[in-house]
Amino acid sequence: MIASALRPLAALGVFTLAASATSLVAQPSADAPITRAEFAWEAGDYPRALALLDTLLRGPDANALRERIALLTGENWRTTQVAENARAPRWSADGRRAAYETGTGTARLTRVVAGTDGFPVLAEVNGVGLVFAPSGDRIAWVAGAGAEARVLLHTLPASASAPARPRVNGVALDLGGLVPAQVRFVHDSVLLVVGAPAGEVRTALYRVPLQRNGRAGAAVRISVIDSVVSEPVVAVGARHVLYGVGGRSPLQQGTGGAFARGPARRQFAVLDLTTGAERVIAGEAPVLSARGTHAAWITRERGINRVHVAALTELAAPREVHRSADALDALALTPDGSRVTFQQRVREDWELFTVSTAAGTPERVTREIQHDLLPQWLDDTRLLAVMGEARHRRSYLYTGGRRIRLFHNNTVRTIAPEYEWAPSPDGTKLLIVAERDGDTVTPNRHLWCMDLTREVTVAELLARVNENRSAELALRMAGAKAFAPIADAVRAAVADVSVDRVYRSAFDLFQFDSKHVTQPGNAKARAYLQDTYRSFGYTDVRAQAFEARTAVNQPPVPTANILAVLPGTTHPELVYVISSHFDSRAEGPGADDNTSGTAVLLETARVLASRPQAATIIFASLTGEESGLLGGREFVRVAKAEGLQLAGVLNNDMVGWANDQRLDNTIRYSNPGIRDIQHAAAIGFSDLITYDAFYYKSTDAQAFYDGYGDIVGGIGSYPVLGNPHYHQPHDVLETINHRLVAEVAKTTVASIMYLASAPSRLAGVEVTADGANAVRVRWTPSRERDVVRYLVTWGPESEPARYRAESPTPTLRLENAPSGTVVQVKAVNDRGLEGWDWARIRIGGSAR
Repeated sequence: MIASALRPLAALGVFTLAASATSLVAQPSADAPITRAEFAWEAGDYPRALALLDTLLRGPDANALRERIALLTGENWRTTQVAENARAPRWSADGRRAAYETGTGTARLTRVVAGTDGFPVLAEVNGVGLVFAPSGDRIAWVAGAGAEARVLLHTLPASASAPARPRVNGVALDLGGLVPAQVRFVHDSVLLVVGAPAGEVRTALYRVPLQRNGRAGAAVRISVIDSVVSEPVVAVGARHVLYGVGGRSPLQQGTGGAFARGPARRQFAVLDLTTGAERVIAGEAPVLSARGTHAAWITRERGINRVHVAALTELAAPREVHRSADALDALALTPDGSRVTFQQRVREDWELFTVSTAAGTPERVTREIQHDLLPQWLDDTRLLAVMGEARHRRSYLYTGGRRIRLFHNNTVRTIAPEYEWAPSPDGTKLLIVAERDGDTVTPNRHLWCMDLTREVTVAELLARVNENRSAELALRMAGAKAFAPIADAVRAAVADVSVDRVYRSAFDLFQFDSKHVTQPGNAKARAYLQDTYRSFGYTDVRAQAFEARTAVNQPPVPTANILAVLPGTTHPELVYVISSHFDSRAEGPGADDNTSGTAVLLETARVLASRPQAATIIFASLTGEESGLLGGREFVRVAKAEGLQLAGVLNNDMVGWANDQRLDNTIRYSNPGIRDIQHAAAIGFSDLITYDAFYYKSTDAQAFYDGYGDIVGGIGSYPVLGNPHYHQPHDVLETINHRLVAEVAKTTVASIMYLASAPSRLAGVEVTADGANAVRVRWTPSRERDVVRYLVTWGPESEPARYRAESPTPTLRLENAPSGTVVQVKAVNDRGLEGWDWARIRIGGSAR
């Protein structure tokens, strides 16, 4: 039974798709405190919003407003971390246990955990593709590869406590020469194995009875079709199994693999396990209802796509429940088979629709311009789906006409991309593979469990609100202090940013159509960029020419980065780069990707042309990003060869699309100091609302990181790559919010003015013992000529600024500095500007 936390949702009745997201919630008056808090939040005035929410949570209406405030600020249900590194999560049929895979290559393994608080590890096996028996007490998996592949079986302990030694080897089943690729349970005593006789690759489906002693009976082939069989799907207690037909043999793809949702072929088959009757059906993307009573699939013929549904006992007479010339995909049946949900690309983006499997007209579930994808029914009334591009998806619950955000990291600024979702069989828990810390670079992806029966309390919510308020105020206060010495100059500069000029640049570049390196528009854009930089008064404008190889066995094509140099006034040998790629995909003009970033670069160059900074600034219009970061890598290659002292980089990419009224984007950084300067720049000198993610892969920022380390910041879209026009021919000018682009230009102007005026990060930090709990710290003198002193902080990892001191020279003796103490150093110049990042070392550890 679903706990009381879900009863208000279920009480709203059958899933009413026509209801609005807010019509079922009583709306307070426009001047009510909760409304004022919500509008302050929407405007990015987080301190005011959080202060209002704090007052409400301490007031008499706290319980009534609890859910509303929870969903505004993050999660409504409690979430617990299950694992540090996981993929392919799944549940046992009874929900008592779960499993996930971890590791890479031959080190891949699967862990089985109890489905309770703490999620203790019950077993760890070498292998993937693990499946549970219906009772949850047995597991089976495929280990090894090729002729060495085998099916292993293990009985789990009855206790939910972690055993002292969770690693298990399992019992290898004698399959009589059958080479297995995939395995599923039908009953606790019957396995289904996809495999082939030794020396063959054409797989079939075999039934393997399990004896009480754990040994296997003879494997009997039960699929009839003379074609490759793969990815069987069987519901607990059901008499039918559904499997893919045709395509590449799973024995050629490697054994096991991530746990799949179902077959993805042009044909599939349904086998009656009782009678042995097999029916092959022409169709794609088949799905089976959770109770094993119905199947649904898609057919595509002559430009028309159709959704079909049939009871498994009536496969000869399927019903066509929907047809469209629009693309269709990703079916999901309710457990009872009464309704089917599907993706339909109604314009540029995917939307979700649901239709009765008996009769009726499809009802639209979603209306968000971002892609709505991958529906799954938790039960017969609650639908799970996700929104966004693959690198920043977010999960939502649809029930009673409401859309409810599920997973979040409960912070104001940092994003939390999600990648995989596995609801428990009873729909009360949800396993989510996600990057809750916004780290999209580290290979590890964490596994979390959300308990939909346990809502966060008012006390927990109050703690969340106050933690975020403190963090937000600290961010703003530190930013205002940092910029104070140059604030007037920055305000004057950003006041010159013109949305009309931003639009003019974008409009001009749009006239060249595709600017891919293989298209004529690339050369036209290069000529335009050189002329434009010169029109701003730059005398050092360069074409950094090279030949781009875009495909194997194709001759290289000539292209070039276009560079404009603003010499520094105090230490011109130190260089900062602002970059954006100006090329686009071959099939489209790339108005957002990346004419928007190029327009920011040009406007920043124009505004700063008469405002040189202490360090040199290079405005780098890079080519060939869409062909493999070619321009970025060529720039770095030349810079390294010439010994360029590159101190920092801002790389902007895709900054012009807005899906709502908010002017917001994401700071994509490798350096947290640059991240915080960019937040401060946006807050203090623009109307841009900024989020952040540790993110640089697959952009030109990657080239700079590979060459120079973590000196990279910049701005990209929010949600990350949420633009449905991304990499499409319809990435056109009229989809761009040019005021948003102008606000990014203001933030970029302010950011680079600080970076190029303040000391860069110090190097060469080292510590030596100098008495009991005391050390002497030394560092390489600052590269900047205007540095007058150094700031040093030290303390434990949890409080690295517990102690603070200054030194006029690059050395200082520190007391109260035992092993494990974190020491941080930065320079301060004669204008009072502090370095934009700390040089950091842990006593007994390494420096950064």
